[in-house]
Amino acid sequence: MAANLTVTCPCCGDVLTVDAKTGDVLAEQRPQPKPTVSFEDAMGHVRGGEARRQDIFEKAFDRTRRLDDILDKKFEEAKKKAAEDPNKKPTNPFDLE
Repeated sequence: MAANLTVTCPCCGDVLTVDAKTGDVLAEQRPQPKPTVSFEDAMGHVRGGEARRQDIFEKAFDRTRRLDDILDKKFEEAKKKAAEDPNKKPTNPFDLE
């Protein structure tokens, strides 16, 4: 068995060297900080968010519009089935008790 274990933290990315026998942390290596973005790049990202939000809204709106069409078609089919069988009486919920 190895004397030392190398473990990478999934949260922060630190690399820890741990003694296998005692469980003590022998060394810690922190990742390099990410370079900061310029103000112009950050503002471009914010302005691009409007287009992303509009695109997501349009997709949701189209989905909702199609859902209304599907429900209308299902309702028409149910009305046709009800018209085909005039002897079928609707179930009264009070009769089920």
